[in-house]
Amino acid sequence: MREKLDTGGGGGGGGGETNQEDAPPAEENPLMNAISKPTKETEKGAQDATDEQPKNLFSEQGTLEGQLALLAGADLRVRLTEQLVRGQTECMVCLERVKQHQPTWNCLNCFQVFHLNCIKKWAKTARTESGGWRCPGCQAVSPKTPNEYRCFCRKQQNPEWKRNEGLVPHSCGEVCGRKRGEPCPHTCVELCHAGPCPGCTATILATCPCGKEKMRMKCGEQFTCESICEKMLNCGVHKCRDQCHQGPCYDCLEVVNQACFCGKSVRD
Repeated sequence: MREKLDTGGGGGGGGGETNQEDAPPAEENPLMNAISKPTKETEKGAQDATDEQPKNLFSEQGTLEGQLALLAGADLRVRLTEQLVRGQTECMVCLERVKQHQPTWNCLNCFQVFHLNCIKKWAKTARTESGGWRCPGCQAVSPKTPNEYRCFCRKQQNPEWKRNEGLVPHSCGEVCGRKRGEPCPHTCVELCHAGPCPGCTATILATCPCGKEKMRMKCGEQFTCESICEKMLNCGVHKCRDQCHQGPCYDCLEVVNQACFCGKSVRD
C-alpha cells in the first residue's frame, strides 16, 4: 500500500508533489546570481566550511580563512554587498540581521550598517561632551543624530530595492559621487554602493616636486625627477643642492661672514 502511494502519480492522488512541480519559478535577482556563481575557491571551501554563521561583518568567525586572513585579504565592499543582498548583515546594536527592506543607517567611517531605529536609540545613550554621539562600530563622533533613511551616497531618501535590476539593497542606483579626499580631486564614479569607494583610476598630468618635469600618471601617485632641486632654502640666499625630493628641503648649513652694524667686527 505504501509503495502504491509513493509511485502513483496521476489524477487526484499526488496533490502535494504536483503543486510543487507546477509552481511558477521565483523571480531571479541578477546580483544574487552573480554572487552565487560557483568558483574554484568557493567549491573547495564548501567542503570544509562549517554551518556556523559569522557573528559580525568584521570578525567573520566560523569561516575557513579565519578572522585575520579575511581582514587582510578580503574586499570589504564585496563582502558588504554579498551580505546585504542575502540579508545576512548584522546590526551591532540589536545583534539581529538587517533585512533588505528595513530602513538603515551606515557609518561613513567604518561602513557598518545598522537598523535606523537602533542607531537612533544608540545615539541618545552615546553622547559626547561636544554634543555629538559615537558610532558603536568605530567610535567615530557624528554631530547629528540620524533621522532619515537614505541610500549609501545620501542622495535619495527611502530608496526602493529594485532586486530585478541587480541593485544592492539600500542603494539608489545612481552614480555615487562621493569625494575620496586628499590628494585625489575626483569623485567616485561607481553606482551607489556600500563600503569604501574604490581607488581612483583617473590619470593626471603630474609635476615633480622641483617643478622641472611633468609626467602623465595615475591619480594619487607621485614621482621625482633626476634634476637638482634648486628650491630656495630657509636662509633666503642659497638653494637646495639635493636631487629632486618629496617633502621640505633641509635647513641651510652654509657658513658666511657676518659683519656687525658699525662694520668694525666680522664673524662667521
